[in-house]
Amino acid sequence: MGRFQPFHLGHLDLVKQILDECDEVIIAVTSSQFNYLEKDPFSAGERMEMIHNSLKDASINLTRCFVVSLENQFNIAMWGSYLKSALPHFDKVYSGNDYVSMLLSDSGINVVKPVFLDVSQYNATKIRQMIISDENWKDFVPNAVYELLIKINAKNRLEVISKSDTNPTEH
Repeated sequence: MGRFQPFHLGHLDLVKQILDECDEVIIAVTSSQFNYLEKDPFSAGERMEMIHNSLKDASINLTRCFVVSLENQFNIAMWGSYLKSALPHFDKVYSGNDYVSMLLSDSGINVVKPVFLDVSQYNATKIRQMIISDENWKDFVPNAVYELLIKINAKNRLEVISKSDTNPTEH
């Protein structure tokens, strides 16, 4: 599970790790109802396309992958039940987020802490900042993500959002 704003090489590495350990992986794009916000600039559809095309380009067997989107839930205590009803059957969740791990463990869901690539480098917030400042961000994302972000003019979107005083929602 993740926001994948954007999907980067750390995420791709994690998918490969999970597929080495499991038969299938469900990649749940969370906060799917949010887009065009500083923290969530890309739509669920754009993020799903980033993931699908990155997996395809990496020659990952797509029949072993589910890419789904999930809206955030207002009743956080019910999140584990929501996941069980909204997703195909799963045996465990991989998460490095202590908050997510606590919530899911409290719901009886087995949580595994993955091994991450260097999170100081492979970090979506940092990558979004690099896009705005014209730093070399291409080396931190799969080529499919780079191509999509260029196509949708992500730099302009991120710049406009970062300068806007419009705050349509807090989350």
